[in-house]
Amino acid sequence: MGTVMLLIGGGLIFSLVVFFICEEKSLKDIKFSDMKCMMKEEVAVFKCFEEFQTIRYIVSYFLALLVFDVLIANFVYLREDFGLVEILSYTFITSLLGSGIILLVKWTYQPIIKLISSFMFGSIFMGASAVAFSLVYLVAA
Repeated sequence: MGTVMLLIGGGLIFSLVVFFICEEKSLKDIKFSDMKCMMKEEVAVFKCFEEFQTIRYIVSYFLALLVFDVLIANFVYLREDFGLVEILSYTFITSLLGSGIILLVKWTYQPIIKLISSFMFGSIFMGASAVAFSLVYLVAA
């Protein structure tokens, strides 16, 4: 169980670092007045995604996590014969902890942005983990 806890910690730190880098690159040209405009007026979301290249950074984050999780699944989970309980604990505990940390960061200053960010972190982390573990176990079987 100690190995799984180390993997949870490593996955959490790696995913948070990559997420904050991607989020900062996505928001580097944005002003908070633009975000207020999105909340108060009817603005095409795709226009904002295109302008700030949000989709590109989301895909970059997903791919980085996918590679990281494939390595973990291949070199640790398969070798140690870990099962579904360990995979689910790695996936859900890490995504919940990361989402909670993101919500706590600057919560009073930018609550809507952080709420969206926490959902994006959790959903992409779970998606990348599920795809990575599925690929590794299907290829190994």
